[in-house]
Amino acid sequence: EGIKIMSEILINKVDYIEQTQESPEARPSSAAVALQLGALAMQFARVERVPRYEDGERESDAEHSFMLGLVAPELSYRLYPSSLNHALIAQYALVHDLIEVKTGDVSTFNIDDASLKDKEAAEKQVLHELLRELPPLTRSLLQSYEQQDSKEARFVRAVDKLLPIVVDIFGQGERVLREDHNVHSLQHLSECQLTLRERMHRRFSEFPQVIRDHELLSDLFADELSATGQLQ
Repeated sequence: EGIKIMSEILINKVDYIEQTQESPEARPSSAAVALQLGALAMQFARVERVPRYEDGERESDAEHSFMLGLVAPELSYRLYPSSLNHALIAQYALVHDLIEVKTGDVSTFNIDDASLKDKEAAEKQVLHELLRELPPLTRSLLQSYEQQDSKEARFVRAVDKLLPIVVDIFGQGERVLREDHNVHSLQHLSECQLTLRERMHRRFSEFPQVIRDHELLSDLFADELSATGQLQ
């Protein structure tokens, strides 16, 4: 909140300087936009997600979005080399979770369908507020992503579901299961994973390979926990 207030003060100051110097630039000035989005990025980097890295630190939204920005375009290039806009996918990945500056991160690992709908409804309620605060290009990208009316937007949302498993595999996934999801056995984990797989098939049937990748990563995670004896 402090960053946001400071950014508003500085943006007004920059705009005042631009006006007094009779700058030909339309408001807001490019310097003001840099301040605005810089402040937003700093806020975004402080939104904690549930997954933990190997040192126990929580993943941030900024780190997650960077990972998605690397993974999603590469997968789209591999799976749909000529039918998807890979640059647009990278742009969607960059903005896909900006709404969490307002709502925070809500894990969907073992959330039921009713709670998932509540989460999506809560995000829609604050989306218009966030869109009013964003400069034009960022606003149009986020709005387009949230509408989910392009294959690129849907692909990003599908690939997004792979990444928590990736972090769990490399990081402290077993700790996250126990402390955040109250999962203490391989049987319970298997039940949660089955629910997630069914949801992936319902929501992302147009991307069968992404669904398969989700299953492979889930199986790998469970196998690692079993082999190391972290879950029984």
